[in-house]
Amino acid sequence: MRIMRRKDGTQFVGKFANSKGKKVQDELTALFMPHKPAQPMDGPLKLNVAWCYPWRKSEKKSNKEKHWMWCDTRPDCSNLIKIPEDILTRLGFVHDDSQFAKIVFSKFWGDHPGIAIEITPL
Repeated sequence: MRIMRRKDGTQFVGKFANSKGKKVQDELTALFMPHKPAQPMDGPLKLNVAWCYPWRKSEKKSNKEKHWMWCDTRPDCSNLIKIPEDILTRLGFVHDDSQFAKIVFSKFWGDHPGIAIEITPL
């Protein structure tokens, strides 16, 4: 932890984003950019995120034959959802991430790794 300074000069205790986290944010920002709407969405919204990890090398063949399996390892869902929320706000998909009145988040291992995001008005 370090004492850091905001743009307005006020101080707070925080930590620098590690290079791995920064890399993920940069990659997601680049992927989200082509889908940026002309205007931010208004009102209460539902955010649906499906985060699919590639199969682990050590995964049993019987699990892989199911084509997907729930992921119960770190990082936890509450930490993972912060990344897309922040990027969607920064890029102008929404005015503020507080607009997300309903969030559905799933993380699992599967045959088709990737992140699917859907934003719908409530």
